[in-house]
Amino acid sequence: MDFNTKQAKETVAHIATLIGDLMVAHLQQEDSPSLGDIEQGMRHLLQTIGREAVGHVLEKSDTVQPSIRCSCHHKATYRCRREGMVITVFGRVKYKRSYYLCDHCRGGQKPLDTQFQIDPGEMSQGLKPLVALLGIQTSLDEAAKLTQTLLLVDISDNSIRQAVQWVGQRQVERESKWEKLSDWHHYMNSPTRQADRPPRRLYGSIDGIMVPTQAEWRELKTVCWYEVTPVPERQWPSRYTERLGKLEGLKATAIQYHCDIQEAKTFSTLLWSTGCHYLADRAQELIFVCDGARWIWRLVEENFPQAIQILDWYHAVEYLTPVAQTFFHNEDKQKEWLATMKEHLWFSRTQTVMDACLALAKPASVADPAAKAATYFQNNLARMDYAYFRQQGYLIGSGAVESGCKQIGTMRLKRSGARWLEEGARWVAKARAVWLSGQWQEVVQSKSDLPFAV
Repeated sequence: MDFNTKQAKETVAHIATLIGDLMVAHLQQEDSPSLGDIEQGMRHLLQTIGREAVGHVLEKSDTVQPSIRCSCHHKATYRCRREGMVITVFGRVKYKRSYYLCDHCRGGQKPLDTQFQIDPGEMSQGLKPLVALLGIQTSLDEAAKLTQTLLLVDISDNSIRQAVQWVGQRQVERESKWEKLSDWHHYMNSPTRQADRPPRRLYGSIDGIMVPTQAEWRELKTVCWYEVTPVPERQWPSRYTERLGKLEGLKATAIQYHCDIQEAKTFSTLLWSTGCHYLADRAQELIFVCDGARWIWRLVEENFPQAIQILDWYHAVEYLTPVAQTFFHNEDKQKEWLATMKEHLWFSRTQTVMDACLALAKPASVADPAAKAATYFQNNLARMDYAYFRQQGYLIGSGAVESGCKQIGTMRLKRSGARWLEEGARWVAKARAVWLSGQWQEVVQSKSDLPFAV
């Protein structure tokens, strides 16, 4: 709604003057009020005004008719005006609206509630996203306290749980729609989709993190779709300066997270359908940057065999540290060996690093860190051509998806003492992924009952 008209501004100014005079008269009875007292008093006063105004608007929006068409396609007759209540950002609003009764199905109809998507006694469409946003940031009981403090509205932790679930379910509906579309040949080859400009260079990263459920620890799998833009050299953080010189100076942008608690085989569907939504199947260049988990690369090869595969640089380097610590007891020797091996990897001399590790490895010892490193590099050899990748301007770090796993899994689901029902953990994870992807308003304001648009 846009109230930026001359009449609206004059009305607001008049109301502001009246409220200000009322507040001044009240404060004159107080002993040395602070600005904080004024602000808090004004919040309570404005909330009361808002509550009365919303109720007034709802009642004025209700029109009485002799009869209306019932959902069963018969006639519902006007009976009376019934009182309802809805919890809004201004608190509990009571209002009266027309009530109709169908003589055929005996079902009651309240058109005003349908018009404004009101579920009597529950939260409004304006309040629900706000409390859900608090519910994905902290524990539900803490979110209830924050709701009272920030919004001056008393909401139970169970209501907040329901609001979070509502957002999570909406995200599931979106992803389910994409899944059906991605399996629909007509849509995938439709002129409308073919007319969409495919991304020049699209990235994907996949990772997983274990989260606690009441039954057992389960892996929350996350796929991250994003683009990459250069970072001006003057903005490079200090970590970009190393013995090897400056790193690539790239950062992930337009990041979109999608996650679920699923086995890899089932998660494959989410990977494919979300990828199709972002036109990964039509991208001029599709690059996956991930760690060395076999299930990840198996899904990539099954769904996007044309993609360029890059082993995350930092995961590769991590395998060298325990080797240096095990076989070199002098700290200077450790640093020197690590620097040399990193330089070999940096310039795609991976075989040289493998030979160096095998030279240190103990015979027939699979647990030896040097043997593990050599095996890891051998399994990912084709994904470690870092000199070529850097030459092409590719990002070689999977920090975007790792950050998502930490923000979704570690910071919210793995809070101290947390133990989730699997379904509850899934709703929270999906809702939090929506927020991190910058899609919150798009999801909470979407019309979930709209038909597919092709």
